[in-house]
Amino acid sequence: MEKIRIMVVDDHSLVREGIVSMLQNHSDFHIVGEAESGEKALINIPKVQPNIVLMDIMMGGMNGVETSAKIKEQFPDVKVVLLSMEVTQDLISDAIKAGVYGYIPKDSKKNELIEAVTKVNAGEQYFSPKISEVVFRGFYDQSTGAEKPGEDPKKGKISKREVEVLKLIASGLSNREIADQLFISIRTVDAHRNHIMQKLSLKSTAELVKYAIRNRIIELE
Repeated sequence: MEKIRIMVVDDHSLVREGIVSMLQNHSDFHIVGEAESGEKALINIPKVQPNIVLMDIMMGGMNGVETSAKIKEQFPDVKVVLLSMEVTQDLISDAIKAGVYGYIPKDSKKNELIEAVTKVNAGEQYFSPKISEVVFRGFYDQSTGAEKPGEDPKKGKISKREVEVLKLIASGLSNREIADQLFISIRTVDAHRNHIMQKLSLKSTAELVKYAIRNRIIELE
């Protein structure tokens, strides 16, 4: 049986190395390439011809969802599994629309990652139990019209990690300082910033700060 050819795409080198380290000794897998961005992944796919692309969803430049859509369009035989610290209804919905075959949290165990790769390669879809729970909860809330009293509808659109990033932006930290504090790459911080601004329909850092103050994400001394 031919080995499953895997490409790993993440803008954080330590994360890429960790994923490769987990999978490279598996008898059924062959790591054929790595990329630090969606743009480079699209360039390298024809060269290394992966069956599966394991890709971070939050990257600077072209994010994982956008890259997944282009992979589906340009390389329909290549299947994408997204890996993310962000698990929200909006991201999952966008990922499904982009045609991904799987979506699992980055804190998943090695066995779950192996299971996801194996099932997706066999033509199945794989969404971890945590992802399925978020999807069901979103469907339930829509069906029942559930809404938390007094909650800003826009605030509900951003994830816990995005709230963390917004708080640090509003506190005056630079992208480098935020990256160091949250142990993520600068490109990921920039991706979070852009995603927050898109979700909240804001156009500048000043508007981000005003939003954070208005919604008590930060407190004025």
